[in-house]
Amino acid sequence: MTVLTEGITSLCASPVWSDADVARSGLSVLDVPFVTIGGGLASFAVVGFLRNCRVPAAEIRVVSPQSRPYENFSYLMRRSQILDSDPLRSDSMSRVDNIWGFPSYAVDRSMAKRHPGPMLRVLAEPVAAEFFNPTGCEVFRGIDREAARIGWRSMLLNGRAQMVRKREIGGYFVLVQRADGAGPVVLRSQFVHLGTGYPAVNHAPEVSGYRMRHHDYFRVVNAYEPHEHVYQVLRRRAGTVVIRGAGITASRVLERLFDDRERSGQDVQILHLFRTYVDGAQGPWTFRRPGGDGWAYQAFSFPKAAGAGQLRRRLLKMDDAERAAYIKSMSGTTSAKRRLWQRQLKRARAGGYYRAYRGDIHEMTPTDHETVDLRLDVDALPGDARMEADFVLDCTGLKLAPRENPLLADLLDTGTATLNPLGGLDVGRHFEVRAAASPPGQIYASGVITRGGFLAPVDSFWGFSHAALEICDDLARRRFCGRLGVTRSVRSWLRWLMNEAP
Repeated sequence: MTVLTEGITSLCASPVWSDADVARSGLSVLDVPFVTIGGGLASFAVVGFLRNCRVPAAEIRVVSPQSRPYENFSYLMRRSQILDSDPLRSDSMSRVDNIWGFPSYAVDRSMAKRHPGPMLRVLAEPVAAEFFNPTGCEVFRGIDREAARIGWRSMLLNGRAQMVRKREIGGYFVLVQRADGAGPVVLRSQFVHLGTGYPAVNHAPEVSGYRMRHHDYFRVVNAYEPHEHVYQVLRRRAGTVVIRGAGITASRVLERLFDDRERSGQDVQILHLFRTYVDGAQGPWTFRRPGGDGWAYQAFSFPKAAGAGQLRRRLLKMDDAERAAYIKSMSGTTSAKRRLWQRQLKRARAGGYYRAYRGDIHEMTPTDHETVDLRLDVDALPGDARMEADFVLDCTGLKLAPRENPLLADLLDTGTATLNPLGGLDVGRHFEVRAAASPPGQIYASGVITRGGFLAPVDSFWGFSHAALEICDDLARRRFCGRLGVTRSVRSWLRWLMNEAP
């Protein structure tokens, strides 16, 4: 073990490895042409395209600590109070388990219910009906079916990728620490894909500071952390809770609090703080978003035209700085305007138990009677206003911080990857990491870690599939897989429909 550790240490110091270097380290080596790191939905989309392009499962390895592609997504859903039966923020045709998008989720639901309602709703959206959104259980059921069809488990290497290094004669080495304790292994490959997802939860400085000073992780929590205790306490007794944030997570947390209040009958008071209070439509004239009462409303995280329409075409013509500014103006913090939730907000305002303000928390201090004393900086209240709250729920979301992921930080430190102006990995039109070329090999990346590239909605079902298509087109150009033309696409779709292996 000591010799093995010394071998790994000597390898870590070099940004380029030779076959002889790896052999001297004593590490076991596995040759596999394509490796994807992460094992989430971004990896699943790429592997799905490759399998439909007739790449054998034996030529693909998925390095991941999770056995199912949606485990991390499901975890974040549950933490942000989105149940498997709740609608997601996605449309009917955006399916990572079906690269053709047909039959859509609406068709599937209509067939399951033996009623045309869901399909008719799609035809009427968004003017005469709200957008159709699939539920979590529908998405997970489809992914499980497709994972079994393409042989996902046979490609899975359960563990964590610790580093990626260029190979001296082209291609890459990936050092993997296996989860079963069998020791590290090196994957020698021609192509590598990065789909690691969000590197970290966005802990606001005042929240982190309070928790570190007072060691209180019970009353001041982030919505993406386990916090079921908040709802359990407020179902048993009256209390006050402060919400921060204006995205889909904040709206779902509010919905949960309203539901519990109505069922329990407890007098729960909710104070909602918006750092940016929206009181009307906002955004450039090309994609104006409705807004009011603090919220900016948008059915999806980006306008639909940002994925494959005029906004997408405009983005492709911009340079890095222009693209970053354009994506920033299109995104922002928004929530879907759903009728049920809007009715709840209206009742809460009328009942006086929900109050919304523009402002933020200036300071937090624990009290002797198990509450948190807050000093607020709020426009509508006197300066240095104070209040006591039983809980503070921070819903300011996840953050793109590549250096908080050890693998990505190592790639940046060795110069194998660089960042774009929005802080994502700098990728080209085919999601190739620009600084990472090792001919004839290439590193690709997709998902949120490529925010700021040539596609705006990268962190979405549509974005995962579109990035996978671009990557596979580039791999076809490099003669690694076949191109998904009309004939191959039709044949592959028929196999998907019959649930036959690619």
